[in-house]
Amino acid sequence: MNTRKLFLMVTLALALSGCSEVASTQYADRNQAVSRLAIGESKWLPGWLPEDAVNIQETHDMDTNESWLVFRLTSGTLTLPEDCTLASRPEMPDARVMRRFPQFARSAWSRASNYAGKFYLCPEGNAGRWVMHDEKLDLVYSRVKF
Repeated sequence: MNTRKLFLMVTLALALSGCSEVASTQYADRNQAVSRLAIGESKWLPGWLPEDAVNIQETHDMDTNESWLVFRLTSGTLTLPEDCTLASRPEMPDARVMRRFPQFARSAWSRASNYAGKFYLCPEGNAGRWVMHDEKLDLVYSRVKF
Protein backbone atom coordinates (compact mmCIF):
# COMPACT_ATOMS: atom_id res chain seq x y z
CA MET A 1 0.00 0.00 0.00
CA ASN A 2 1.47 3.34 -0.95
CA THR A 3 1.99 6.18 1.52
CA ARG A 4 -0.75 8.38 0.07
CA LYS A 5 -3.45 5.69 0.45
CA LEU A 6 -2.31 4.98 3.99
CA PHE A 7 -2.42 8.68 4.83
CA LEU A 8 -5.95 9.00 3.43
CA MET A 9 -7.15 5.96 5.36
CA VAL A 10 -5.70 7.24 8.64
CA THR A 11 -7.16 10.73 8.04
CA LEU A 12 -10.59 9.28 7.29
CA ALA A 13 -10.48 7.06 10.39
CA LEU A 14 -9.53 10.02 12.59
CA ALA A 15 -12.25 12.21 11.09
CA LEU A 16 -14.91 9.56 11.62
CA SER A 17 -13.82 8.82 15.17
CA GLY A 18 -14.15 12.50 16.08
CA CYS A 19 -17.76 12.81 14.90
CA SER A 20 -19.25 12.16 18.30
CA GLU A 21 -17.81 13.83 21.35
CA VAL A 22 -19.70 11.96 24.07
CA ALA A 23 -18.06 11.65 27.49
CA SER A 24 -19.35 9.95 30.64
CA THR A 25 -18.39 10.09 34.30
CA GLN A 26 -19.51 8.20 37.39
CA TYR A 27 -19.35 9.26 41.03
CA ALA A 28 -20.05 7.09 44.07
CA ASP A 29 -21.83 9.97 45.80
CA ARG A 30 -22.19 13.76 45.91
CA ASN A 31 -19.09 14.12 48.10
CA GLN A 32 -16.94 12.49 45.44
CA ALA A 33 -18.43 14.78 42.77
CA VAL A 34 -17.70 17.82 44.98
CA SER A 35 -14.11 16.68 45.59
CA ARG A 36 -13.64 16.37 41.83
CA LEU A 37 -15.03 19.91 41.32
CA ALA A 38 -17.80 18.52 39.10
CA ILE A 39 -20.76 20.45 40.54
CA GLY A 40 -21.99 23.98 39.90
CA GLU A 41 -22.10 26.71 37.30
CA SER A 42 -20.39 25.79 34.02
CA LYS A 43 -20.15 22.15 35.17
CA TRP A 44 -22.10 19.11 33.99
CA LEU A 45 -23.63 18.41 37.42
CA PRO A 46 -26.16 20.93 38.78
CA GLY A 47 -25.58 22.79 42.04
CA TRP A 48 -28.88 21.46 43.39
CA LEU A 49 -27.71 17.84 43.25
CA PRO A 50 -29.15 16.39 46.50
CA GLU A 51 -26.81 15.70 49.42
CA ASP A 52 -27.96 12.07 49.47
CA ALA A 53 -27.36 11.41 45.75
CA VAL A 54 -25.41 8.19 45.13
CA ASN A 55 -24.47 6.09 42.09
CA ILE A 56 -24.29 9.28 40.03
CA GLN A 57 -23.86 8.80 36.28
CA GLU A 58 -23.50 11.72 33.88
CA THR A 59 -22.95 11.80 30.15
CA HIS A 60 -22.76 14.70 27.74
CA ASP A 61 -22.28 15.38 24.07
CA MET A 62 -19.71 18.14 23.62
CA ASP A 63 -21.00 18.90 20.11
CA THR A 64 -24.65 19.44 21.10
CA ASN A 65 -24.18 20.44 24.78
CA GLU A 66 -26.79 17.88 25.80
CA SER A 67 -26.36 16.19 29.16
CA TRP A 68 -28.13 13.24 30.83
CA LEU A 69 -27.89 12.63 34.56
CA VAL A 70 -29.03 9.55 36.52
CA PHE A 71 -28.68 8.99 40.25
CA ARG A 72 -30.23 7.24 43.22
CA LEU A 73 -31.32 8.85 46.51
CA THR A 74 -30.47 7.17 49.81
CA SER A 75 -33.53 8.80 51.39
CA GLY A 76 -35.85 7.89 48.52
CA THR A 77 -37.21 11.45 48.57
CA LEU A 78 -36.34 14.02 45.90
CA THR A 79 -36.14 17.59 47.20
CA LEU A 80 -35.57 20.28 44.58
CA PRO A 81 -34.88 24.02 44.95
CA GLU A 82 -37.86 26.39 45.11
CA ASP A 83 -37.15 27.76 41.64
CA CYS A 84 -37.86 24.34 40.12
CA THR A 85 -41.42 24.22 38.84
CA LEU A 86 -43.85 21.50 37.87
CA ALA A 87 -43.69 21.06 34.09
CA SER A 88 -45.32 19.10 31.31
CA ARG A 89 -43.51 16.15 29.77
CA PRO A 90 -40.45 17.53 27.98
CA GLU A 91 -39.80 16.95 24.32
CA MET A 92 -37.47 13.99 23.96
CA PRO A 93 -34.78 13.49 21.35
CA ASP A 94 -35.42 10.71 18.87
CA ALA A 95 -33.91 7.24 19.14
CA ARG A 96 -31.33 8.01 16.45
CA VAL A 97 -29.87 10.82 18.58
CA MET A 98 -29.81 8.62 21.68
CA ARG A 99 -27.70 5.92 20.01
CA ARG A 100 -24.54 7.89 20.67
CA PHE A 101 -25.17 7.95 24.44
CA PRO A 102 -24.32 5.09 26.84
CA GLN A 103 -26.90 2.55 27.93
CA PHE A 104 -27.80 4.26 31.22
CA ALA A 105 -28.83 7.42 29.32
CA ARG A 106 -30.78 5.41 26.73
CA SER A 107 -32.61 3.64 29.58
CA ALA A 108 -33.38 7.00 31.23
CA TRP A 109 -34.66 8.32 27.89
CA SER A 110 -36.88 5.26 27.44
CA ARG A 111 -38.32 5.47 30.97
CA ALA A 112 -38.87 9.25 30.75
CA SER A 113 -40.49 8.98 27.32
CA ASN A 114 -43.17 6.69 28.77
CA TYR A 115 -43.43 8.22 32.24
CA ALA A 116 -46.88 9.36 33.41
CA GLY A 117 -45.71 11.04 36.62
CA LYS A 118 -44.44 14.50 37.48
CA PHE A 119 -41.69 16.35 35.65
CA TYR A 120 -39.97 19.43 37.02
CA LEU A 121 -38.06 22.17 35.26
CA CYS A 122 -35.10 23.68 37.10
CA PRO A 123 -33.38 26.81 35.75
CA GLU A 124 -29.76 26.27 34.87
CA GLY A 125 -27.81 29.04 33.19
CA ASN A 126 -29.73 30.03 30.05
CA ALA A 127 -31.47 26.66 29.90
CA GLY A 128 -33.87 24.56 31.88
CA ARG A 129 -33.00 21.13 33.21
CA TRP A 130 -35.96 18.79 33.49
CA VAL A 131 -36.01 16.30 36.34
CA MET A 132 -38.17 13.30 37.18
CA HIS A 133 -38.13 10.78 40.02
CA ASP A 134 -38.85 7.27 38.80
CA GLU A 135 -40.16 5.91 42.09
CA LYS A 136 -40.67 2.42 40.68
CA LEU A 137 -36.93 2.03 40.03
CA ASP A 138 -35.95 4.60 42.68
CA LEU A 139 -33.88 6.58 40.16
CA VAL A 140 -33.79 10.27 39.32
CA TYR A 141 -33.37 11.19 35.64
CA SER A 142 -32.46 14.59 34.32
CA ARG A 143 -31.61 16.17 30.96
CA VAL A 144 -30.46 19.59 29.89
CA LYS A 145 -29.43 21.00 26.55
CA PHE A 146 -27.47 24.25 26.78
